[in-house]
Amino acid sequence: MIYLTGDVHSTIKRHFQQETVPNELNSSIKYLEILKSKKIKSTLFLNGRLLDENPEKIKEILKYDVEIGGHTYDNFGNKKMNKIKSYFYRKLFGCVYGPTKFQERDIKKTKKAFNKLGVEMASWRTHAFASNEKTLNLLKREGVRYISDFVGDTKPFEHQGLMHLPINIPPDNNSISYGALRPENRDPFVGCTKGRINKEEWLDILKKRIIKNEKNKVDTIILIHPAMMEALDNFELFKDVVKFLARYKTAKISEYKLK
Repeated sequence: MIYLTGDVHSTIKRHFQQETVPNELNSSIKYLEILKSKKIKSTLFLNGRLLDENPEKIKEILKYDVEIGGHTYDNFGNKKMNKIKSYFYRKLFGCVYGPTKFQERDIKKTKKAFNKLGVEMASWRTHAFASNEKTLNLLKREGVRYISDFVGDTKPFEHQGLMHLPINIPPDNNSISYGALRPENRDPFVGCTKGRINKEEWLDILKKRIIKNEKNKVDTIILIHPAMMEALDNFELFKDVVKFLARYKTAKISEYKLK
């Protein structure tokens, strides 16, 4: 089974994608239209601010075969977290998401945005995968049942009352958008601080890993950002991905059942 996911942000200051594609909700609709053509299901993780500020656009998105989940309210605040703040939070609280009270306020605010539109927030991905054990407890308390916050070769598992679906395909933004092109970056899960590979190589890795997963009866969880796909080449790469995915069964994150 294929679980295709994407992250959708309100504002990320000085981010190259938003310099090219300022409205990520519009990118999401184009993304969903491409998926619709091949009858592929997906899950989009949205900042709560997007629901508060764009209710009509969210209703338009929900007409597609898509589930929306929480992705913090606004990426930890109106301004992009800088290195000093990130270091301070990591040192003091062990998590760049911040102290428990900050996390609780942010999660509740995000859930409230979903509730106002009558949408259940059953799934979640923390911005920058920055969750910790406190995050998990808070999410469970607020009724979240599924989280996709880890990256790597780990099968889905249950922990602290949450079903975890780790991303087991190299994420698009870590692989093809940051840093310099170098041979050592062909490690399938290279961090974005180490560089990138070209998009054709990433597509080849994605295909080979999905084929291997299907052969071994392993579910595939993919992260592909709508804004990234538009900024990169106006969805040309994404169309190639979708054409390949169309041969497999797809599902939403909250449709997962532990085998």
